[in-house]
Amino acid sequence: MATLVALVAAGLSVQALPGAGNGRGPRIRAMRPKADAHVSAVNRTQNFGRAHELKVDASPVLRAYVMFDVDLRSGHGRVKQVSLLLYSRTRSQAGYQVRLVAKRWGERKITFANAPAAARDFVPSGPLRAKAWQAVDVTDLVSDDQRYVGFMLTTASPKGIEFASRETKSHGPRLVVEREDEATTSTSTTGTTTGESPEPR
Repeated sequence: MATLVALVAAGLSVQALPGAGNGRGPRIRAMRPKADAHVSAVNRTQNFGRAHELKVDASPVLRAYVMFDVDLRSGHGRVKQVSLLLYSRTRSQAGYQVRLVAKRWGERKITFANAPAAARDFVPSGPLRAKAWQAVDVTDLVSDDQRYVGFMLTTASPKGIEFASRETKSHGPRLVVEREDEATTSTSTTGTTTGESPEPR
């Protein structure tokens, strides 16, 4: 996880990881969001899709939305891990929660009044450092039949948290998807079908 964060922070391609895409290890890909924005309970009909920051707060209520066009279907290789990377501009001991959003939405149209609901299950981020990247493992929130992935970010802290949005370019959110290498999967499957027994423990 630390390696992924370091690569993103340096602006490098995750294909630079040892074994990535060469048939000898996991295939790892980092994607920029299709859309991101935050919504405000105070300004219920105002759109913040062009803002350079994503804000979350408990009081007044601010929620952030991030959406990625990514195909997680199993035909492209089994997904091992999915991580959401955000660049936090503020420090927070409470951190934030990541929830899955099933419906698509438009970056220039989303407001607090029309924003889609999110699932009840969430993954906590833990404490945040200011001016730093942090990865949150969201594998348990997604499924292998999704063609896009959307998240809502919330917090229980009244102090508020601010992240860099995709409008900032280099510091915008990333979704890192690690897949099991197809060659490895094929070899493993062949070994099982030919009746090879696993090594005793």
